[in-house]
Amino acid sequence: MSSKAVPLAISKKCFNRNVICWVLGFIFLFLTPTQSHTASPPVPKPNTPSDGCPSFSIPNSLLGDGFELGGEKVPITRPDVRARVEFQINFLLFDARSVLGEWLKEKRKYSWIFEEIFSKEDIPLDFAWLAPVLAGTIRSLNSHPSVGVWGLDRPCSSSEGAEMHDDTWRDDRLDIHLATRCFAYRIKNLKQELGAGWLMSSVAYALSLKTTKDLIEKWNSSSVWDIPLPNSVEDMLGRWAALKIIGMNKSMYGLKYADPAPLTYDNITSIELTKDLSIGEVAKFVKVSPRLILELNPKIKPNSGIFPAKVNGRPLMHSIAVPSGSGRLLLRKLQESGYLAPETHK
Repeated sequence: MSSKAVPLAISKKCFNRNVICWVLGFIFLFLTPTQSHTASPPVPKPNTPSDGCPSFSIPNSLLGDGFELGGEKVPITRPDVRARVEFQINFLLFDARSVLGEWLKEKRKYSWIFEEIFSKEDIPLDFAWLAPVLAGTIRSLNSHPSVGVWGLDRPCSSSEGAEMHDDTWRDDRLDIHLATRCFAYRIKNLKQELGAGWLMSSVAYALSLKTTKDLIEKWNSSSVWDIPLPNSVEDMLGRWAALKIIGMNKSMYGLKYADPAPLTYDNITSIELTKDLSIGEVAKFVKVSPRLILELNPKIKPNSGIFPAKVNGRPLMHSIAVPSGSGRLLLRKLQESGYLAPETHK
């Protein structure tokens, strides 16, 4: 799963007003529906404050009924909290609009994986909205090298619920299933160590357990909305809330992204190979592009591009993902081409 990071440190002023507001005027011209003879629900227009720069706000329904994030009630009517979230809503809708579209589409494609793992581990499903935001936050902090959608610094071990590897031909931190299982273990462990809520646990994930404990002790609070946090982490929390609000109210914000179909596939497991199998050969067997096979098997490093039969003389067992409905075809082609060991899939 790819994820584009967007800048976290940005000014909260309206730069170059004449140019920006002129551009925004055209944007809103196209976002505002034209009159018709058929009654239809109106799309709320952005507010235009005294500075002349339009902006969107939080839906009134959320202000009245309340808003939850990560299983916790957000004090959304508190002026400072509301301002933080609304700033991020407008940042995503204007400054990062193209990236926002990709985030929403990718969440839809992979949501079933998140839901499957988070439901099993009793983790709030709202963490699916955090995924693209979190990776950018960790990169901006430069606290450790990060890889993949969950910004993993290192692969999980078997004791952490997901045995992962990073070697010459693969990096399991890029495998969405393994990485999400790894993240689930670590975020649950942080929550237990902190004795705080899921939101503060996400802060600890981005910063560190010790730093977060020190902040809780220093400010005598475990509320992420009360403790002064590093700017990038405050932006992360506000942007997480904003992304969920926008994603749940797309029509209100004039977004017409068509939801892509979930990315489903056949995952063939326990494959023992007699010789190295290239991504290109898999693509040829199931008649798709090598790019699609890499997308379905992101742990394979492009500079390697193979499922090796052995590493240091030791046979390996592989899981290979291919488009839905082509799993049996792949097995047959592997057998016919001499890639399968005799004991594999008898």
